[in-house]
Amino acid sequence: MKKKMVKHSRPLIAAADMLAVGISYYLAFLLRFDFRIPAGEMYNFLGTLPIVLVLRLTAFYYFGLYNGIWRYASLADLTAILKAVLVSQIPIVAIVLFIQHGHFPRSVLIISPLIAVLLVGGIRFSIRMTRSWRYGWNADKLPRMLIFGAGDLGEVVLREFERADVPTHRAVCFLDDNHAKHGRHIHGVPILGGRECLADSIRNMNIDVVLVAVGHSRGKIISDLMSIYSGSGYGRKVEFKTIPTMDEMINKKRHASDIRKIEISDLLHRKSVDIDMGAVRQLFRGKTVLITGAGGTIGSELCRQVMSFSPLKVLILENHNTALFYINKELCEKGYAGNVVPVAGDVRDESLLKNLFEAYRPQIVLHAAAHKHVSLMEDNPQEAVKNNTLGTYVLAKTAAAYGAERFLFISTDKAVRPSSVMGASKRLGEMIIRAMSAGTTKFMSVRFGNVLGSSGSVVKIFQEQITNGGPVTVRHPEVTRYFMTTEEAVQLILQACSMGNGGEIFVLNMGNPVKISELARNLIVLNGFEPDKDIKITFTELQPGEKMFEELFRSKDIRRDTGHPDVFMAVPEEADAALIDKQMGELNHLAVSPDKAAILRKIKELIPSYTGWPRSVHSDPVPGNFLDNEDRKC
Repeated sequence: MKKKMVKHSRPLIAAADMLAVGISYYLAFLLRFDFRIPAGEMYNFLGTLPIVLVLRLTAFYYFGLYNGIWRYASLADLTAILKAVLVSQIPIVAIVLFIQHGHFPRSVLIISPLIAVLLVGGIRFSIRMTRSWRYGWNADKLPRMLIFGAGDLGEVVLREFERADVPTHRAVCFLDDNHAKHGRHIHGVPILGGRECLADSIRNMNIDVVLVAVGHSRGKIISDLMSIYSGSGYGRKVEFKTIPTMDEMINKKRHASDIRKIEISDLLHRKSVDIDMGAVRQLFRGKTVLITGAGGTIGSELCRQVMSFSPLKVLILENHNTALFYINKELCEKGYAGNVVPVAGDVRDESLLKNLFEAYRPQIVLHAAAHKHVSLMEDNPQEAVKNNTLGTYVLAKTAAAYGAERFLFISTDKAVRPSSVMGASKRLGEMIIRAMSAGTTKFMSVRFGNVLGSSGSVVKIFQEQITNGGPVTVRHPEVTRYFMTTEEAVQLILQACSMGNGGEIFVLNMGNPVKISELARNLIVLNGFEPDKDIKITFTELQPGEKMFEELFRSKDIRRDTGHPDVFMAVPEEADAALIDKQMGELNHLAVSPDKAAILRKIKELIPSYTGWPRSVHSDPVPGNFLDNEDRKC
C-alpha cells in the first residue's frame, strides 16, 4: 500500500491542483458577478478554462511543485506557488484578451490568481497540519518538552519535530536569555523567559524533557540549568537532553533532530580544540612509533589516532595482557593488522626494550605507561617510583641510545608542587626528561588533568554509586579538578609532540576547573534523580596525597605561548644532567627496599616542594645536590 501511494502521489497532487485551479477560476467569476453569472459570461468561463488549466499546471511542474513532500510544506513551497501563478498569469492574460477581444471581465484576471494561491497552498499546508490525525498519534500523550535556546538551532529542532511522521516529543515552550525574545512565539510556541524561569516553567507546563539547543557555551548553560532544577525542590523527574554538536553533525552525519541524552563531557566548560592535522600527519606518516601503556585510556586512544596518520609500524607495549589483547583486536579489526605490533611487557624491562629498539628502531616514543591511582601509590611508594620514575628513565635512556627522533612523556597536573607519591614520581619523570634533552633525541613532557571516563575516574565511581542507590561520596564541598575528554586530550598531546624542539614541558589548556560537588549533583540529575532527595551526597575528607585543587604551573615556571591556543609551555630552570645516573641508582636501591620512609625521604630530597611527607622528618638540612634546582628553591 505504501509503495502504491508513493507511485501515484504526483498524479494525485496534479489532479488536486487542477481541481483547485478550476475552482479558483470559477470563484473569480462568481465574485465578479455577485454570485449570478450571466449566460454569456459562463461561455467565457468554459471557453478559457482549458487555457488556464494547461498554463497553470505547466508552470507548477516547471517550478517543482510536484517534487516536494506535502507533509513538509514550508515557506519555500509557498514561494514556488507564488512564482508559478505569477509567471503563468502573463500568458493567460495575453491569450484570453487576444481571443475575447475585450469582451472579458478583466477583474477576473486579478481575482483568479489570488484565489489560486490560497487554494493550491491551502491543500499543501492542510496536509501538514492534519498529519497527527492521519498518522494516528495523539499530541497530548507525547512527552512535553521545553527547548532552551530560541535561536536558529531551537527553531530547526522544533521544525524537525513538526515534520516527523510520528513525533517523539511535543514542544510546549521556549526559554532564552535574550530578553528581546521574551513574550514572542516561534511557530506558535511561546518564549516564556530566561533560565531563571526554568523551575516555574517545568512546574506550570508539566515539562518532561528539557532540551538544550544552543551551539555556544553549552557546558556552562547545561550546568546552570541542572543546578537550578536540582535546587528547585520540584518533585517531578525531568530528563535533560541536547542536540548533536556541530562536530557530530559534520563528522558523524547526525541531524539537529537526533536529540540525545546529555553526557558528562557536555558539562565541561570547554570549546572544541583546533588541531593542525597537517603537521601531526607529517610527523607520523611513514614512521615507526612506540606507544607504552597502550591498553590504558590514554594509550589506547593514542593508538587509534596515531594509526589514522599512516605510520609504518606502531609498537603497542602493555603489561596488562587483557588490555593489550583488546586494543590489538580493535586495531586489527579496523584494518591495521599489518601495521601494529603487540608487545607484552614492562617499560622497566631493560633487555626487552633493547631488543625492541634493536629490531624495530622506533623513531617516535609516546610514553603513557604509568601507575596513576593516588591512594594506591601512597601505600606503595616503591612501586610508584619503580614504574613512573625508573621505568621512564630506562625507556628514555634506551630511546636516546638508539637515536629515536622524539620522546614524549605524558605527565600530570599532580606533578606541580606534588602532595602525593604519584605526583612526585611523575615530577621526577619530568625532571629526567628535561635533563636528557641535551642530546639529539627531542625529549619533551606534556601535563594535563583528569580524563573523563578513564578507569577508576571519579565519574565512573559516582556512576556506580548512583546505580547502587547512593550515597555519592565527595571529599569536600570545595574540591575542584580539571577535566577533559580522552579524544581532545590525545589530539593536543599529538599536537604538542609535533611542536616540540626538545626540553619543553607542555601544558594543555584544561579550561576552567570543575567543582566535584557540582559534578556529582549533575550526574545524579542526568540519571533522572533529584540530589539529596533520591540520591544523597555525603562529604568525607581528603585522603593522603589529595589536594583541594590542582595546578598546571609552578610559581617559578616561565609560562610561554606556543602559537596554539590550547597548548602552553612551562619553562623551568636547567637540570643537571650529570647527576642523573647517580640519583637513579640510589632510587633503584631504595625502590627494592621494604623501608617506605627511606624512599619518601629521597623523594623529598629531590623535590623539596613535595608536601606529602611530614616536615618533622626533614628537620635537619638535606645534604647533596638536586636534579631540579627550581624545586630546591621552592
